[in-house]
Amino acid sequence: ARFVKEDRSTIATGLPALDAREIMNGGLGRGELGCVMAPSSAGKSHFLVQLGANAMRAGRNVLHYTFELRENKVGIRYDANFCGISATDVMDEKEFVSDQYKKIGTLGRLIIKEYPTNTATINTLRAHIEKLAITKSFRPDVILVDYADIMRSTRLFNSPRHEMKLIYEELRGLAMELGIPIWTASQTNRDSTESDVIGLDKISESFGKVMVCDFIISISRKPMQKAKGLCNLFIPKNRLGKDGLLFPAKLDASKSIFEILDANVDIEEFQKTNDNDMKKLLREKWNEVSEEHLIELRNVNKAVNSGEE
Repeated sequence: ARFVKEDRSTIATGLPALDAREIMNGGLGRGELGCVMAPSSAGKSHFLVQLGANAMRAGRNVLHYTFELRENKVGIRYDANFCGISATDVMDEKEFVSDQYKKIGTLGRLIIKEYPTNTATINTLRAHIEKLAITKSFRPDVILVDYADIMRSTRLFNSPRHEMKLIYEELRGLAMELGIPIWTASQTNRDSTESDVIGLDKISESFGKVMVCDFIISISRKPMQKAKGLCNLFIPKNRLGKDGLLFPAKLDASKSIFEILDANVDIEEFQKTNDNDMKKLLREKWNEVSEEHLIELRNVNKAVNSGEE
């Protein structure tokens, strides 16, 4: 892949395959809204932490809003990402964490702010940003919102899908107003849990979200993939670059670290491979069941021949 020199008007994801010129051209640009969509517990929040940590490594200031996890839990995920240890070990390894930060050196600033689910509106975020500028001289280079689906809009609608579309429009409006990129996440529907590749048809509540976002990436993780720490990253929408691209990836959820394993793969070939693997798995399972059945029949025949009940 071809890469571009750093552009201070964009924020790189830190994942080279995505930041390539023909895809994101260096990252998400100012005034743009990016979205990671996935089913529940598939890695949306981990992906946002990865984006935030990589932005900080590049010296950028990160403002991370959380509407589900507590502030300290999000902070621990950042510590795990930076220090390369499991989030469950961070509190027991405070000295090690402190030493690791000294070795890392200069990072961008991070502020994590928690609001209860379904209470924060765009005006809530705007007021907080203005307060940070006055009280802490803090101006974010990128904002992460985890996640927009559980915000409130500034106007009430009878239809939830209209309210959801407005929330995304307001987020994108804030990105343009501040001149920085904003990343958020979105829940997909229940059918997506069984999908190898999650497309825009799996978006939940409102398709209006799709129309507003500039860049969308999805995460799919079937149970077998979760067990192996693997996932599929798919780009169903990219306003300024290539889309329809599929990347096999690794997710270490204990450290909130994503790693793209290979260049994008052909979806048709991927599907054929998956179908063949599933047929092979079913064939092996059928052979196991058949073998067990044959063993039982042999035992029954032996019992009958020996005169046992």
